[in-house]
Amino acid sequence: MNKFINYLNDINDKKMILYTLLWEIDTVIDDDYSSYNIEVASKLETEIFEMSTSNEYITLLDEFISSKDFNELAEYKKIYYLSLKDDYEKEKRIPKDFYNDYCIQKNISKKAWAKAKKENDYKIFKPYLIKNINMTKELYKYIYPNSNNLYDDMLNDYERGVKQKDIDPLFMELKKEIIPIVRNLKDNNLENKNISLSDSKLYEISNFLLDYIGFDTKKGALGIYPHGYTTKVSKNDVRIAFSRTNNLFDLSSTIIHEGGHGIFELYSEKEFDELNRVDVDLIALHESQSRFYENILGRNINFWIPIYDKFKKMANINLPIEEFIKYFNNAKASFIRTEADELTYCLHIIIRYEMEREIFNGNIDLDKLDEIWNNKYKEYLGLDVIEDRVGILQDMHWSDASFGYFPSYLLGSIFDGMLLDKINEDLGNVDEILKKGKIKDITTYLNLNIHKYANAYNIFETCKRVCKKEMNVTPLINYFKNKYER
Repeated sequence: MNKFINYLNDINDKKMILYTLLWEIDTVIDDDYSSYNIEVASKLETEIFEMSTSNEYITLLDEFISSKDFNELAEYKKIYYLSLKDDYEKEKRIPKDFYNDYCIQKNISKKAWAKAKKENDYKIFKPYLIKNINMTKELYKYIYPNSNNLYDDMLNDYERGVKQKDIDPLFMELKKEIIPIVRNLKDNNLENKNISLSDSKLYEISNFLLDYIGFDTKKGALGIYPHGYTTKVSKNDVRIAFSRTNNLFDLSSTIIHEGGHGIFELYSEKEFDELNRVDVDLIALHESQSRFYENILGRNINFWIPIYDKFKKMANINLPIEEFIKYFNNAKASFIRTEADELTYCLHIIIRYEMEREIFNGNIDLDKLDEIWNNKYKEYLGLDVIEDRVGILQDMHWSDASFGYFPSYLLGSIFDGMLLDKINEDLGNVDEILKKGKIKDITTYLNLNIHKYANAYNIFETCKRVCKKEMNVTPLINYFKNKYER
């Protein structure tokens, strides 16, 4: 065990350097002077790839798996280490030169996306997106040479064992139920509440909210980037990015969301104290945690009752709490996924899922992706997309070739409906827990029932293990109807 762990931690040390550098590229380094840093990051990715696919690596891993040390591990730890062997088998098939080119392409593409979004011009990003799609197809041909369903393979890499046949019926039923609710929504006529927030104030508010929900702010850092995200640099170092904004509600929901990711990452580390970092790559399960904090907890007025006086003083606002909370629950069709309410958000994800599914099943014209995007927004949300930055350019995921990621968000929300019912059953009424300021009791519950197991169980398995039921959309639909049909 020690021999393998030492080798794995050598890889993890390189990952720490890589993810620190990528963080700096995103949040600190000027775009015009980042080319060398991108080159170094790509070299590091290639070195990590080589170490993770070497003969020495697999020999040590096989010896460890065959050892007494391995047999004495808890089941969830065994599953984690066995997953490393699955990763090896897949990555070993990728040619080194291609992988290096692929890493460079992704890093360049991210910069092109950021520029295109800033200039509101899809044409800048379009060739990079098409190249990302084609290189991703080539990548998966190497990984799964005998596969007959490319998109299933991609979904599997984000949530092990999940396929289109698992997703399609859930999303289809949800779409059928949600679209009529959305069409019947009444406009609350809430005016935009843009508030002048300095960077120092953004950091202050963010740290306050993170600490309140149970994220250890001593074990991370905050940074500014056009799109919110969470990245693990190493053990006890999880970083959160958020966009510079004057929208207090968008900032708050983004931070609570990313804090959910961060809590998952930090707690999973406690169970693997032999490693310098653990990659938790069950993305749907990960998104269930971030969206549970953001939506089920953070959009509940009781979340804010214990902290609102301090929060509004910090943010320099004078809204009564009843007015404040309306902004978090003002359900209406809108263009931006990350700013959408929890109800219409589901349709944003279904649009992306349906596009990805057709792209990688070969049923879509890559030259017309922006047109297809706009048509779906008109059909599902009744919106005419008039700007690229609020249309196909709004998300960063396709810029770094994260195809297969989007359905994770909605699978997470479906599970959250079931998780809310289970926590009400196990801990008592969630509204009362929040009203008393005991949100960290919920965080501890999630730590012990979900986070500690890291990569062991996918979202469908976790649902059966925690909720004692198969995944279904009924609890989420009931949650939406109770809230938005009133």
